[in-house]
Amino acid sequence: MTSVTIVPAQELRRFAEEAFRACGAPEATARTAAEVLCYADENGFDTHGVANLERIYVARMLDGRIDPQAEFELTAETASIAALDARGGLGLAVGARAMELAIDKAAQTGIGCVAVRRSSHFGSAGYYTQQAVRRGMIGIAMTNLGSQAIARPPGGSAAMLGTNPIAMGAPGEGHPPFQLDMSTTVVATGKIKAALRRGEPIPEGWLVDGEGRPVTDPAAYEEGWGHLQMLGGDLSTGGAKGFGLALLVDILCGALSGAEMGPHERLLSPEGRAAGAEDVGVGHFFLAIDPARFRPDGGFERDMGGMLGALLACPPAREGGRVVYPGYLEAARARREQVELDETLAAQLFELAGRLGLAPLRERAGAERA
Repeated sequence: MTSVTIVPAQELRRFAEEAFRACGAPEATARTAAEVLCYADENGFDTHGVANLERIYVARMLDGRIDPQAEFELTAETASIAALDARGGLGLAVGARAMELAIDKAAQTGIGCVAVRRSSHFGSAGYYTQQAVRRGMIGIAMTNLGSQAIARPPGGSAAMLGTNPIAMGAPGEGHPPFQLDMSTTVVATGKIKAALRRGEPIPEGWLVDGEGRPVTDPAAYEEGWGHLQMLGGDLSTGGAKGFGLALLVDILCGALSGAEMGPHERLLSPEGRAAGAEDVGVGHFFLAIDPARFRPDGGFERDMGGMLGALLACPPAREGGRVVYPGYLEAARARREQVELDETLAAQLFELAGRLGLAPLRERAGAERA
């Protein structure tokens, strides 16, 4: 059995913040970036948390692909919309600020929309929708992968799309908020990498080989012969829906903001496809809606509560089962005060601490390794 290291959540945030600061991020930027990154670990989405700290953030800050000191530039603004240029900075920090700006505009006008270009990976999209829900608003957040292309369009032989996640959050009276956070591919690549780290096979349907046969070896993705499927899988099982949603994200995060996009003529050549392996010029899209401007009597929250309650009361198909909605189980689990790190990840973070000159992660007092 793989051993597990248990670390207090606050300690994990401390370590992440210090890592960002060691790479040149100002104190406020580092604090925000660590909070957004560790939100994933604290809420059970470990594919988007500290597992990405070294590979996606530290490595790119140290080699200049991400500028930890960049300050975003406001390039267009009205009472309800804004366009931001992240100037190559940390998506984790600019994303939080962009959603704050959208929420502030929604508080004034009923709706706030912010598009961001020239950014980088922004972590878990659900963090940003939660920002809006805490203010009693509907929140929508999405991101493309900039120039990075890792998924093939249905019927195509060249990767032209990213995982392009979409998140939405909405409050409901008497129940935990609706919180949807999904990739437009059948699975986030972080889950494939987590399975590889743990030496586990992946379910059929996540990857296929060049002939469309199911692949269960997670190493196939890193080696380039296992191809990530769009949400829905093959065209016969609904893959066109995931494809369409991925394009929606590229339109709002790329074409609207001026960011790079997955589908591009450069990907029609082998040289261009090789260049498309990096997520350069990422774009984000944030939308906040104040329901009180549409229904001042509080009807939105009441109707949301009724809808969510009806779903929870739905008779189960199997004895002992139950129906839940996106966000319910996460709320029921509550935010983790302790985070489990698999053996490989714990070793990676220990090595990272040494390289950056940081105090290593302190495990929970008295914790046992499983």
